[in-house]
Amino acid sequence: MMGWRHRLLALACAFASQSLWAQTPGAALFEAHCSACHQADGSGTVGLAPALKGAHWPTLGKDRQYLPTVLTKGLSGRIEVNGQVFVGSMPAFASQLDDAALALLAQHVRVLQNSAEGEPPYTAAELATARQTAGSPPQTRQKRQALLGLR
Repeated sequence: MMGWRHRLLALACAFASQSLWAQTPGAALFEAHCSACHQADGSGTVGLAPALKGAHWPTLGKDRQYLPTVLTKGLSGRIEVNGQVFVGSMPAFASQLDDAALALLAQHVRVLQNSAEGEPPYTAAELATARQTAGSPPQTRQKRQALLGLR
């Protein structure tokens, strides 16, 4: 016979598994690799990691390879996001995730930004191209600054 504690535990496990199953693969990857710094909703952490939403993203998003470059090469140096200055480093994920996983992650970031509608999803081939292209975290920052018309 199952006691009340066992029933409570079974109920808690059922709810937990439902929320895990409800996540898209990209959301699960974001939760595992990005949310500690950028928060689950992409709102960022003051002084640590910038928001992944804001007025700058429509401009950055015009270059479809920008986000794959950030994910595969990382980004370091001083940037300004939504009026906040960040000086730090975001690691590259090319050594941790394959191209298909990185494509799911990139697509989830676009969903968080409400900018995925009307765009084709990122593909593993796009992430493979970014992975094979030479680059470094400081070069990613330079690319970002150029896209935004900054020096």
